[in-house]
Amino acid sequence: MDKNQLRKELKSLRNRLSKEEVAAKSSSICRKILGTAAYRDAGTVFAYLAFGNEVNIDGVISQALTDGKTVCVPVVTGPHSMQAVKISSMESLCTGAYGIRTAPEGAEPVRPQDIDMVLVPGLGFDLKGGRMGMGAGYYDRFLPQCANAVKTGITYDILLRGKIICDEHDVLMDYIITESQAAKCR
Repeated sequence: MDKNQLRKELKSLRNRLSKEEVAAKSSSICRKILGTAAYRDAGTVFAYLAFGNEVNIDGVISQALTDGKTVCVPVVTGPHSMQAVKISSMESLCTGAYGIRTAPEGAEPVRPQDIDMVLVPGLGFDLKGGRMGMGAGYYDRFLPQCANAVKTGITYDILLRGKIICDEHDVLMDYIITESQAAKCR
């Protein structure tokens, strides 16, 4: 199966999850993230803002803010590029293009090398750290800049695969967290 076919299959599986399944699985995944040493040791956490049936990690974002951590989220800066910007509360988020939540205008940039933990969304992962994204390459370009961060793939059990075909530029995850496990990769 080629990448496009696999991407289509994984999207279809994710889209079939009910709102209740997404909520229950997301809650379990958030508890697992919060229980990791990588989370406990992180001063700065980069988190995505879930859209559609992606794993919702708002619980982690809220807890990280409560714990006094620096929390940053992605802001698109151009075609296929994004930067990390600091948020101070969930209430400060706005709705941007395509109804996707984003940081407020003028949010303070955070240097990628200052990030300790990156929570990475994806359509599919394997336990060797391989990741399949949506195909636009935002994370492929951003992750290499996060040299000091623990890269943690966040997904559902149903989206784990035996092997995700990776290109030489793909950055492998250090951990994969699903509703049933927090696995160290490689």
